[in-house]
Amino acid sequence: LHILEHLRNMYGEELHRMRILLIHTGGQSKRLPSHSALGKLFALLPIDSAAEFQMFDLKMAMYSPFLAKMKAGVFLTCSDDIETYTLPLLENSSRSGQWSFDGSGFTALAHPSPVSVGLTHGVYVLPKEVQSATTCVTTECLEVLQKPTEKLMRDKGAVFEKGGDGKEEFAYTDSAFFFDCSVVDKLIKFYTQIKPVTQEIDAYRDFLQLLGRHSRSCVSQAGGGGAGDQLGVQQILQDCKLHVVVLPLSRFYHLGTMQEYIDNLCFSETFAEELQTCRFVHSKLIHLEACKATNISGVVMRSLIHSRSTVPHSTVVECCRFEVPVKLGDMCILSNSRVEHLAGRVVEVPGKAIIFTVSVKSDTCKGYVTLAFGIDDDLKTAARDARELSYFGKRLGQLEDCKLVICDSLFKTSSAASTLWEAKLFSVKPTMTEAFLSTVGLVQAVLQNVPQVNEEKSIVKMSMDDVLRCKDIGELLRHQNTIFN
Repeated sequence: LHILEHLRNMYGEELHRMRILLIHTGGQSKRLPSHSALGKLFALLPIDSAAEFQMFDLKMAMYSPFLAKMKAGVFLTCSDDIETYTLPLLENSSRSGQWSFDGSGFTALAHPSPVSVGLTHGVYVLPKEVQSATTCVTTECLEVLQKPTEKLMRDKGAVFEKGGDGKEEFAYTDSAFFFDCSVVDKLIKFYTQIKPVTQEIDAYRDFLQLLGRHSRSCVSQAGGGGAGDQLGVQQILQDCKLHVVVLPLSRFYHLGTMQEYIDNLCFSETFAEELQTCRFVHSKLIHLEACKATNISGVVMRSLIHSRSTVPHSTVVECCRFEVPVKLGDMCILSNSRVEHLAGRVVEVPGKAIIFTVSVKSDTCKGYVTLAFGIDDDLKTAARDARELSYFGKRLGQLEDCKLVICDSLFKTSSAASTLWEAKLFSVKPTMTEAFLSTVGLVQAVLQNVPQVNEEKSIVKMSMDDVLRCKDIGELLRHQNTIFN
């Protein structure tokens, strides 16, 4: 809402003649924290091409074919998903189905997904004739279901059969959507009346939830399903129309969590085929011995790696410089890290971990922090008793009993509840190598229940929350630009 108001202030009435691609961040990337500092939109993708591909580049390429069918308005998408699709040639569109973004109000993309995927996404209830669609077509939407149960999907008629034999069922799920200038005006007017926003407004839940022919008849009974600002935005949009561009030949990939990131980059054959990915892209090996095979089978992007390193098939390495052999465990994500000037040493990294380094700068310190979390750690869950929080599968209370941490020093004393995101576990170090080794040592100690050697009291400890407040983006980019120097 703030961005729309800012664009109106910048462009005035000219805004009504623009087609705007608006890519929202979706928060602090707590489910994939290696991309929190620079943003998921600028994450690398292992696409086999002459130039590097970031998510931003792919977004621009993915949505450009829609421009020919789009009037002025805003196309809204998030920064951690990828949609692949097949469109009919423009000259054949009259014969193979009409599709466009010309309708008033909202026009959303719909993708066929397994019913299980619909449980965690928005699901569109569409006319029955859509079941036989073999190419893209624009249709009205009857109702939007947000993270529905399977029973609700079936009761509402949102489950379709592929081929009509009942062997394979699917539902049409959400991704990006377009809204025209009439909606832009409504949203800006609403924002000027209520700002500052005091509650989180979700662009999918609160914009689309009450749209559709059947949904509007339920507004008075359901009460809108929101409160405060959420209810307000639902009410101003409830009379808007919602059309859906059905894309039967499409796939939706979400890369927003650590597990999804690994699954798609390392294991998904359809992802690799459709995006033409490569497992070793824009990277180099050093100390390579002739005719000797390497143990590097994971996904490596813009990194310099010692040839005697071990990178398993299920591990992702991006923007790293490892001058010494590193032995990485399974199901790891390593990002923006360096290990230099340690001749004769092999650095071992435990499996099922995400480890990344961020440059920091504040009034009291300057240096580097390497952060590490378990792939299964929940960085968002809050606990009144910090000792109950889980780190690499172990309660902080257990780690305190083993003299690995002191819970009272990990969190601000004023907090009513604590999260792993706010735990001051990680030391600020003068070099990236020292920061990396320090945090890897912490993780190994946690997993093995080995007390750590007490660090000097002058060592500054930071949490993920602290790191984002103090991040030095210029220094982080300098690291990325000098990986091969």
